[in-house]
Amino acid sequence: MVIVNRSYIIRNKKDKHAYFRKMHAFSSKYRIIVMIVLVAMMTIPTSYAQFDIIDNALVKITAKSWKTITVVKVENSEDNIYDVRLVRLTLQNGVVKSYKAEDGWISEALSNPNTIQFSADTNLINPGESSRFGIKSDQSKPIFHWIIIDEEGDELGSGTLDVIKALKEEAAKASLTDDVNTEQGNSIPPTTNSKDETKFPDINPAIAVEADIIRPDKYVRLLGEGFMPDSRITVLFDGKLIDTLNTTSDGIIKDRIKIPKDAVDGSHQVSVSDSSGRAANISITVVVEEAMTPFTVTTDKEIYKLGDLVKISGYAIANAAVSLETIDPAGNSIYSSAVPVDNDGEYVAFIQLGLTAVTGNYNISAMQEGRVITTSYNVFTETGYQISIITDKFEYKQGESVIISGQAPPTKKINIQVLNPDTTEIFITDENSDNNGKFMTIMILPDNAQEGKYSIIANTGDDEIVLTFSVVKGSLSISVQTDKNEYREGELVRIGGKGKPNDKVSITIITPKEANIPMNVNTEEDGTYNALWLIQTTTAHGNYQIIVQQGDSRAEIFFTVHE
Repeated sequence: MVIVNRSYIIRNKKDKHAYFRKMHAFSSKYRIIVMIVLVAMMTIPTSYAQFDIIDNALVKITAKSWKTITVVKVENSEDNIYDVRLVRLTLQNGVVKSYKAEDGWISEALSNPNTIQFSADTNLINPGESSRFGIKSDQSKPIFHWIIIDEEGDELGSGTLDVIKALKEEAAKASLTDDVNTEQGNSIPPTTNSKDETKFPDINPAIAVEADIIRPDKYVRLLGEGFMPDSRITVLFDGKLIDTLNTTSDGIIKDRIKIPKDAVDGSHQVSVSDSSGRAANISITVVVEEAMTPFTVTTDKEIYKLGDLVKISGYAIANAAVSLETIDPAGNSIYSSAVPVDNDGEYVAFIQLGLTAVTGNYNISAMQEGRVITTSYNVFTETGYQISIITDKFEYKQGESVIISGQAPPTKKINIQVLNPDTTEIFITDENSDNNGKFMTIMILPDNAQEGKYSIIANTGDDEIVLTFSVVKGSLSISVQTDKNEYREGELVRIGGKGKPNDKVSITIITPKEANIPMNVNTEEDGTYNALWLIQTTTAHGNYQIIVQQGDSRAEIFFTVHE
């Protein structure tokens, strides 16, 4: 297929669902004032610095700046065939204080508070239309990075709005124009073509049809260049008229055509011509039914023992790659890689099982071009039993909790022993596995636990396995976190963290008026703790501090309450 130069189109696929996150609130102190100013900026002429930065044939973005308020105008070209759904602006040289959009648009700040996103589901910017967005910052000459997305999630354009640079360029341009007019005495009018003169483009006409797979009764993009500007063109499919379109002022075609419903499988010709007789054609291949490439994944065995080598193989689209991931019985990803597929459509990968690998059922998923398939295999011990143990960490501090879990035959009694570096038994318990063979227990290390390697021995009577972990010197520090950074009246603040198991934690909430709200909770056996605090309507707005203490260990965190 012939592809023409498409440098005038900026188009990159994005994941549009990633654009809708939680909206940050306005600061209550300035909210009303800023809203009035921003709305006024969008409707009432003021003294401003104006700058036109980008016009890429699809979208045009301009701005007006008044003191620390900037109103950005986004115009969708009449030649564009897609609507504008999303506008993202990032202030690069200051701090965003507030923002405002026209009715029908959602305004929100992303994880970077200086990145503001405006989006719409119904009131999109159609071709030939425009919309305005207001931003208040701490800058009188802001610099913004911008991205504009259409309704299909494609990028229509991106760039930088630089007030300082634009003002200098505008001044230089105005000065040059004045000099030329002075030298010429304003006596030479702009050069125009005679109405009787037909100026043909300097390049030969060419077209391209853009689509991954061309199917009957489906739209494809038609691109072209070298035609008469602002001309009416006809589109033929195998000699039959299927559409009439218009070229741009540059003689470019940017539109869509629909493949005839009765188009058969195989080669066809698309022809385009304008009123002056300039024409181009291209051959395309229509696919009625897609021949699916076989896609398989399998292992060389169904059951493996600890220390074995697992061979994964299958068939997929040749000369591409297959994404493989293996999940162990504990839910951990132990292998994730893009595996190449050879010319014959075959791929192979290997996983080396460790001697302390988790026993049980392992799941493999393979993905290529949106297709996902799965398979599984089992891992047993040398004697053929499904017993394994794991810990939540490889290294612990004195006083920490050690979470021991594993896999065994269903409803089986497991004896668990823990030996210190001197092989002295410091912990022993019996646990029963559930119907799926899973079991778990928790051991708390003493504050003066001996440093070094510890051994865990799990025994079912039929099979036994050993695992080691390390203990290092150091007191266990307390941690604290909240479920959110910002709250409103009537919401619950969820406070949690981890510290020394089975011990008291003192919690103090300090209000903006420096009043103290004390709370006390106890940690669980695994060291975790949780507490709740209700924000009432009488609660002061502003920044709050949480301080937690457990023994000599202390931690703190901040959150904000809005009206």
